[in-house]
Amino acid sequence: MSSIILYLKPFLIALISSLIFTKTLILFSRKYKLYDKIKENKIHKKNIARFGGVAIIISFLLAIFLSGDLVFDNLKWGIVVSCIVILFFGFYDDLKNLSWKKQLLGQIAVVLIMIYAGLSVDYIANPFGGAEFRLDALQYSVFSIQYSVFGSLFILFWIIGFMNVMNWLDGLDGLAGGVGFIGVITLFFLSISGLVNQPPLGIISIAVAGAILGFLFFNFNPAKIFMGTSGSMFLGFILAVLAIFSGGKIATALLIMGFPILDAAWVITKRIKAGESPFKGDARHLHYKLLQQGWSQRKVVLFIYLICLSFGVSATLFQSLGKFLALAVLFVFFYFVLTRVSRA
Repeated sequence: MSSIILYLKPFLIALISSLIFTKTLILFSRKYKLYDKIKENKIHKKNIARFGGVAIIISFLLAIFLSGDLVFDNLKWGIVVSCIVILFFGFYDDLKNLSWKKQLLGQIAVVLIMIYAGLSVDYIANPFGGAEFRLDALQYSVFSIQYSVFGSLFILFWIIGFMNVMNWLDGLDGLAGGVGFIGVITLFFLSISGLVNQPPLGIISIAVAGAILGFLFFNFNPAKIFMGTSGSMFLGFILAVLAIFSGGKIATALLIMGFPILDAAWVITKRIKAGESPFKGDARHLHYKLLQQGWSQRKVVLFIYLICLSFGVSATLFQSLGKFLALAVLFVFFYFVLTRVSRA
């Protein structure tokens, strides 16, 4: 019973807070006419609030502080500080629509905070067994603290990659939020399993899940509010960081987010070939392609939910080689779907 309360308390605090704050932000946005800008490449054609990420982040922070069961070390304080930076930076971007270069600088700042707080990746497991791939061979020193060059570069690209993939995924009602929910729930069950057994990770994961669920109540089609930059950056950030926390479960996160990651890689390739900026928004993403085939928003969103959930479950069942094979299956499946959509 005590273990149930350990996780139920932060979940309920985050859920209730998120419901209250999200509804408040909807009313606030309506009163002051603070809406998401209607653009040609966007699906919605009416005024909708864009500050849902504020509710998600505040609800998450309240949950981990008020639950009283989480001991804060440097890494967890790093998460808190990073979340606050994402909150204010994302909110400002939602108001001013910053360029991709300024957004990238904000993302780099968040990663540097986590590296300074002690986040590290010393090696990546070899899925075929044998020696792992070491990332700590070359070291550098900052304020008398040793850091790994390759490990830090990996963290930089890993977190920034996840933040941008989640941002690009946020194109349909409930899509990014639902995929983020599936991700943190998968990491939650992984954290409380005998394989990992990390209660602090479980508390953080379930608090994020509660915050997202409260937001999704208002974000699922037809949406009354969007998560905005603060929300998508937060979800990408927290998934990337928790994957490293959970014993370096990089393959697990790749399986959960594999479909959106492959979609992002494909779109970036198409943009570069066309001589365009890889960060330019457009309707090349697969979820837009499916809409063009006559699918409803809900059908597209539920389809991607099912894919992410299926491979997320496989991530909790398989070990290294099994996860590698599942990634290969995911790649083939994505190519099959992409081919079918392109021919239609």
